[in-house]
Amino acid sequence: MSDRSPSIDKPALRGAVRLSYVAAVLWAAGNVLSSGLLLVYLARALGATGLQVSLLQAAPALVGLLRLFTPALILKFGTAKRVCLLTSVVAYALLALVPIVVGFGGKASLGALLWLLCVHQLLEQMATVALWTWLGDLVPRRLRGRYFGRRNILQLCVLIPLLPASGWAVDALKRHFPEQPGVPYVLAVAIGTALLLLSLVPLVSMPAGDSGTTKSPLGNVRNLADLLLQPLFDKASRRLLLFGCWFSFFNGLFSTAQNIFPKAVLGLELGAMNLMQATMRLGQIGVSAAAGPISDRRGNRPVLVACQLLVGTAPLFYFVASPEQPYWLYGAWILWSAYAGINICLPNLTMRLAPPGRHAANLAAYYALTSVFLTAGTFLGGYLFDLYPKQTWDVLGWSLDRYTLAFLLAWITRSAGAGIVATVPEPGVGRHVTLAKGDKGSGARE
Repeated sequence: MSDRSPSIDKPALRGAVRLSYVAAVLWAAGNVLSSGLLLVYLARALGATGLQVSLLQAAPALVGLLRLFTPALILKFGTAKRVCLLTSVVAYALLALVPIVVGFGGKASLGALLWLLCVHQLLEQMATVALWTWLGDLVPRRLRGRYFGRRNILQLCVLIPLLPASGWAVDALKRHFPEQPGVPYVLAVAIGTALLLLSLVPLVSMPAGDSGTTKSPLGNVRNLADLLLQPLFDKASRRLLLFGCWFSFFNGLFSTAQNIFPKAVLGLELGAMNLMQATMRLGQIGVSAAAGPISDRRGNRPVLVACQLLVGTAPLFYFVASPEQPYWLYGAWILWSAYAGINICLPNLTMRLAPPGRHAANLAAYYALTSVFLTAGTFLGGYLFDLYPKQTWDVLGWSLDRYTLAFLLAWITRSAGAGIVATVPEPGVGRHVTLAKGDKGSGARE
């Protein structure tokens, strides 16, 4: 039985795949310049405390709980494509307001930036659920691992040179604006926003999948509740949610210390940190190339277990880094290359566990519920970070401060996630799939 949209022929599908690659590359470039450490450094330039940095990271994840309603939006608007494009346009338009918000100055800037990013992130997260649902409709299930792996590799080819280049450019501009340290970050966000909007152009020409084309009576509460909560009633999906919630909570708990440590303790500027990120992205090319085919042939679970162990070990390099030897951090970023395998296999496994036509419900439930635990962990971590600025603890003969204690606990808790994901059953594992010569995946059968 074919699991792609029967209304899409082979040439149209091949064209859609090519367009999706172009969109992914443009999105990756825009995302580098408008998210992540760049926003953390911008907030610190505006005077943010540890708790305020945690709020900046956690609040968008909290409002992301509303992603649960993405499946209902897909039903209402008719296709995942429409929801993806609509929410993306509004999300990126809001991001374009960052220069105005930063211009307020002082506490007003931080407060307005927080609220702006909350709404922006909510809409972008809903767009992501819709996009993955859309791509899940278009790409046959047996080839999704390879498709997402190739898509990830193309994005990485853009990220690797752009990360250090953008960081060095921001650091250079800071020397020209000593009285306005936020200006270089704002310029980067403006360019990134333009690229994000440009990434929507190829998506417009792609065919829509079948998600949402069969109308359901949204006024019927039972149907809507079933749409939103269905993943909670499936044993395998619940175990995957348990893994996601565990990992998200402990990622959030130690993220404030992890993000502030390189600048505050080691003195590393954005350029140096972005070079480390570029090193990670280079490693992710190799991980992506392997993870996609392995997940198609052997299942997603083995890849997730191996990658989780590598990712969980990375904080040990933060633990041993010091102002005299700051570049131990490279070890962490190299191990974090394994995130590529998690990013490919988690959504793939989430869709594999979903009943036919329910990709959006499973994806929305996973990302929404894990965002709640990420938020809780990040809030708690930011609060504890500010609560014990000078405290030290004796652990097994080591005198640990708030940073080193966080990194040691991060290693233990994140690594434990591998044991949880190992218990997730995966349907269809063990089937060998061989591509015929010249087969591009169109019209593939289970």
